[in-house]
Amino acid sequence: MKRKISKSEYRILEKEFLFLEQTRQLETNQARKLLAEYLPTERLSFVQVLLVIGAILIGVGILSFIAGNWQEIPKLAKFLLLFLGTAGFYAGGHKMEDIYPKTSRSLYYIGVFVFGAGIFLIGQMFNLGEGVYTDFFMWGLGILPLAYHLKDKLIFATASLFFIIYGFKVLNGTVELPYLLLLIIPLLFWMNERRMGHSKVLFISNVILTILFSFNLFIYFDLHEVLILCTFFALGLFLAFYPFGRYQLPSEWLGSVVYGMAGLFLTFPSTWGDFIPANNTGIAAIIFTIIFSIILLYFLKIGSLPAVLIVCTLIFRFYADLSYNFMPKSLFFIVGGLILIGFGFWFEKTRRGTVIAHEHDEK
Repeated sequence: MKRKISKSEYRILEKEFLFLEQTRQLETNQARKLLAEYLPTERLSFVQVLLVIGAILIGVGILSFIAGNWQEIPKLAKFLLLFLGTAGFYAGGHKMEDIYPKTSRSLYYIGVFVFGAGIFLIGQMFNLGEGVYTDFFMWGLGILPLAYHLKDKLIFATASLFFIIYGFKVLNGTVELPYLLLLIIPLLFWMNERRMGHSKVLFISNVILTILFSFNLFIYFDLHEVLILCTFFALGLFLAFYPFGRYQLPSEWLGSVVYGMAGLFLTFPSTWGDFIPANNTGIAAIIFTIIFSIILLYFLKIGSLPAVLIVCTLIFRFYADLSYNFMPKSLFFIVGGLILIGFGFWFEKTRRGTVIAHEHDEK
């Protein structure tokens, strides 16, 4: 598999390989063979940004027009307007793919907006009562084949966002499990591996969706808050300890965010209420804090940058908890500022040391 690098990096390699070939440090045509192992990737251009913004504005305008005149349009005309609008923009995008590929994508994006408008407005017309969360799910499901066909990461990311919104259905007070995500999550991981070029951003969104489904699952079975936090703490540690191969960096950071947030909540005695006797909540929080600190010290020893941030947050959390009600407010903020500056210096120093160590290992 070819290694993906930016165009600027590719040009540097090309220049260096040709120089080595001209100075006879490489054999003839060896530069071309070496460059064949790399694949230059395109960065987001000004034209692409302009077309995407234009597509969004047109899509919002169409949504506004349809919503504003929805009651006055006959039902048959509503169906034809939405159906022909979606099909027309998709057909226009398909026709222009070879000649003007960037403009073609903007037409596809407008079609995505019109399709979403159709889902929401038709649901209102027939009073389906499925709710906004299900509408977003249907919208994401409807544009997923288009993302697959075009290998478009933006459409794929949009669909993932809609599925994440659907995952927050539990916050609506419903006890229904978003079981449809059981089918969608494996499909999203598969698409990222097979069609989206192993995108790190899409991997992160898929993991977030998986975590969100797990959260829904715990709420559905009415697990106690402490058990939920402990489960996420363990899940985050797993991601940080055993990051996925090509997604090592996002796995480490995402796992650190999960176990860090869960761990911080578990350091509060109030979190342990209703789970253990009230007079033991403080002891439970202290014991967990000690365990949490030992784990963080291990991560600091192996040079984990996320662990530095978590330690800084943990120290500041205890500083604020212990001193806010006892110190003069001016002194509290001054000392707090000094602590944050010290943390910033520590983080910069740690990061620089990690970069230097990484460069040394490469040499």
